[in-house]
Amino acid sequence: MSLWSRHLWHVAFGEQPPVALPRVHDTVRVGLALGLSAIDALVAGGTVVGPLRCCLEHQKLLVPVESDTVHRWRAAHSDCVPGAKTWRCVSDGFRSCSGLWVTRPEPVPVATTPADALHDALSRTRDRMRTPTPQRWELCCA
Repeated sequence: MSLWSRHLWHVAFGEQPPVALPRVHDTVRVGLALGLSAIDALVAGGTVVGPLRCCLEHQKLLVPVESDTVHRWRAAHSDCVPGAKTWRCVSDGFRSCSGLWVTRPEPVPVATTPADALHDALSRTRDRMRTPTPQRWELCCA
């Protein structure tokens, strides 16, 4: 498994995020490969992103977003849950998650990633991953 990115990140180990989150927020849960690719696209486009929780055990990315996102999320590629006090990437409360927090080295860190921008980036990235790359066929004659 790779956590590759074209951008610089700070890595922190621990249950709590290295940036203070708003008291009320929601969390988007998405597969690690799709999520990291979408976040990389956001950063490349100049969007400031908040802290990310990478669960290496379940291959999930947890992204804190502003509150009231749960009710409007409706995405096939991910789900959104209210808050995340224990930072678990699966619905049942019995399975533990092992992971790490990553943050961008911003001069003024932000606590959440914009939900609309994240939704758009996830959708675009998912479409790109699902669309096969056209093959170039070349005939060679000797």
